[in-house]
Parts: sequence; C-alpha cells; structure tokens
Amino acid sequence: MLLCLFLLEIATQILGQGVFINPVNINGSVKVEFVEFEQPLDFDIHDESMFATSDPRFEFPLTEADVTWLNSLFMLSEKGEARVRKEYRLLTEEERNNLHAAINMLKNDSTVSLNKYDLLANIHSRSSSNTAAHGGPGFLGWHRVFLLLFENALRHKIGTVTLPYWDCTLDQPLPHPSQSVIWSHLFLGNGNGQVKTGPFTNWDTQFGFGLLHRQVSSLRHLMSAADLKNILEEENLENISYPDTKSSRNLEQLHNNVHVWVGGLMRKIEIGAFDPVFYVLHSFVDKVWEDFRIHQRSKGIDPTKDYPEFYGRRNHAPFAPMGLGNIMVIDGISDIWNENIVYLQPSCGINSTNGCGSKFLRCDHSIKSCVSKTIDEMLEYEDIDKTNDSVEPKVETKYNSSSTFESNNLYKQSILQSNYFKQIYDQFSLYNDGNQMDLYSDIFYLKLIPDKEHSAILRAKEIYTQHLKSSLSAVNQ
Repeated sequence: MLLCLFLLEIATQILGQGVFINPVNINGSVKVEFVEFEQPLDFDIHDESMFATSDPRFEFPLTEADVTWLNSLFMLSEKGEARVRKEYRLLTEEERNNLHAAINMLKNDSTVSLNKYDLLANIHSRSSSNTAAHGGPGFLGWHRVFLLLFENALRHKIGTVTLPYWDCTLDQPLPHPSQSVIWSHLFLGNGNGQVKTGPFTNWDTQFGFGLLHRQVSSLRHLMSAADLKNILEEENLENISYPDTKSSRNLEQLHNNVHVWVGGLMRKIEIGAFDPVFYVLHSFVDKVWEDFRIHQRSKGIDPTKDYPEFYGRRNHAPFAPMGLGNIMVIDGISDIWNENIVYLQPSCGINSTNGCGSKFLRCDHSIKSCVSKTIDEMLEYEDIDKTNDSVEPKVETKYNSSSTFESNNLYKQSILQSNYFKQIYDQFSLYNDGNQMDLYSDIFYLKLIPDKEHSAILRAKEIYTQHLKSSLSAVNQ
C-alpha cells in the first residue's frame, strides 16, 4: 500500500530552477589525496551545533522532479510480500549481481538533480534530517525509515532486489579483518584507497570529495559478538542509545566505530551515505535492533511503546519532526516499517554443505560461529573451481529497456588470470612513468599481499608494460 507522506521539510525549499551539483572529475593519472575530516563520528551530544549541517553545499534547493521521486519512495511493502534481508555473503550470485546492478542504475540515473543514488544520500546530509538522525534514541528509527526508502529505490530498478546486511562481527575474529572477502571485487571492492575493483569502481562522489575511497582498518574497530551480547542483555531502548548509555552498550556508538574503521567518506556523518558500505552496515544495525525488539517482547515489553522519557537533545523529542516527510520521531519505533521484512543470518549447522550456507563463510568451531573467508582463501577457491564467474562477475541483463543503466563499472575481459594481477595492473595503469609505478608496487603492494604472491607484481608489471608499449605504438602510427 502506498503511504501518503509528503516531504514537508524539504518541499518548501523548491525553487523554479534546481541547483545541479556536478561530480568532481579527477584525471586518472593523479593520485588520490585523502581528505582529513574535521568532524569524525564522535561528538558531544549536548552540543546542538554539532548536528546542524553548516556546509551550504548540502542544502541546495530540490527540484519538483526531486521531490516527486523522493515521495514515490515512501511505500510500505505489500501485504504478504516477504522481503528477506540476507547477510551479504548469503546472497546467490544472481542476487548479488542484481543488487550491484540496481545500485549502479540509481547512480547512472540523472533524471533528478545529482543522480538518484546521490540525491537520496544527500537527504542524509541535510540538517533537516541530520539533526534527528544522530546522537539520540531517534537514531534507530530514523535510519530504519531511510533504509526502506533506499530499498524501495532499488526495487524500482530491479523488482526482486532486497537490501542485504554486512555482519561485521563475522570479520572481526580474523587476524586482519581488512583481508575479508567483503573487500574483494565480488562484494564492496577494495578498501585500501581509491576503489578500483568491484561494482563501484571509479565512482565519482559529490561536493568536491573526489573519487570513492576508503582506509579500512586504520582507526577504531569492528563490532564483535561480545558487543551484540551486551546489547541483548539490556531490555529498554534507553539502555542501548544516547544520551546516557555506556559506550560498550550504545548501538549508535558501536556503529560509529565501524564508520571510522572503514574510513574515507564513511568517516564523516554528512557524506557517509555516498559509499554503498553505508547501507549494508545500517541494514546490520537495523537487524541488531530487530533482534533486540524480539528480545524485548520475550520479556513482556512492547517495543512500539518503549521510547525514553529522558531523550537528551530536543530533536529527539517524541513529537519532533523526523525530517523525513511529515513523520515524527516517535513514528520510528512503529512496527509498520519492517512489517514484512525478515532477516536471515548464517549459522554453523550440520545440515548445510559448507557449514554456514555460503562458500564465502566457514564455520569456526572454536567459537561456534561463522567467520568470513579471506580474499586469499577465495583466490584458492577460484583456482580449484576453474570458473571465470568470480574473476569477471556477470550481471543479468533482464532489465527494463528504458533503464539508464550503463555497464561502465563492470569488469572488462582481460588476459589477467588472477585477481592479484588484475588489482595490481589497475593500480599500475594510474601512473604514466616507471618510477611512480615501481614506487607504488614496491612500497604499497609488497606490504599488502603475502610473500607467495609477490610474483604477481612482476607478472602484472610485464602485462602493463606490454599494454603501454602497444598503446604508444598505436598512437605513433
């Protein structure tokens, strides 16, 4: 059923002509310069100014087309329509490809200002929404509604897509969580600098922040199974949210740590949603909250009536505007938003062929839990499997012919037979002279990959040199 909601807060800002903010174009030969942010995801929740967006770039007037499209996303799932949100690594290959394709279709749809992906991400940037979205008990409800808007946008492109979640507690036990398969070309793409692999390769971002980039594992830490246990030991929303909860049991603060751990755009509140990591992380936070609500019901507590009497900042008052349509903060704890949504999680079981229901996971019997496989483990799997699907992911082409989707971000055929060769080759191709190429490979990649794969550098160099010579030869002719 269609939920008749209007974006009152933002509709009043419409002007006769919209403001279009163009992506920043960066020459591929220029090395990415990381941006140091003034405001990482730590804040004084009692300082109202910390939550009021000061950068006017985020507050540009919306066009009539913008508001019409955004309003179309305020839709609840149909009765009897089950949306199963799986852990990212439980998706089938077709489901994963369709998800990535739908996200890129939004990114390439310029029928609204910015594009549809970035326009929705910008709603998270605006002060009208941001003030009610962070630093208080309204955090969980606000993002639950926002996730539904994003999922509806995906389903406008490919009707079968459901937003998965990234359970980062499956990566946390790894010796080096940055080596999780999540940061491979099969999922989110590389986490070490400019995103050059995977479905979001070479994405432009808005407002002068350059190409999509990350710095995983440089600061903070991921959530752990112990963190989730702490959350589920509590019984009321006020015990797991700002303003007065301990950081070890504050779900918003635990999520903040993951934002900073990912780094790059994710490290700043206003632009975090421009990286697709944002949505799969928040889908996980929403799952944890749903588990908490189930736990509340087992204790005889109605989560739809459990809003703290002491909520801290005025923007988190129960009847304050949420900044999403005419919804109030208290509406965020209603059951309607997730009425037909089910979360499916991996588990170590004797009935599944590989223990966890995914070739990307393994069962760690020492902790009785599923753990992510690493990029190295998946490369070994690819060698054994002898298939090209995981090296060059394919995307189903059964989309509406009117779609604006373009396959710019998909892998092209290559003579490179290894994912390491491909990644290293892509990095070499950023540079025009041998000195930079050697510096990048020797200092960066020799530290990144295992000793046994150092030969990949030599092979990738050789291939790159051959391609460069061929290109120069063709130009000279």
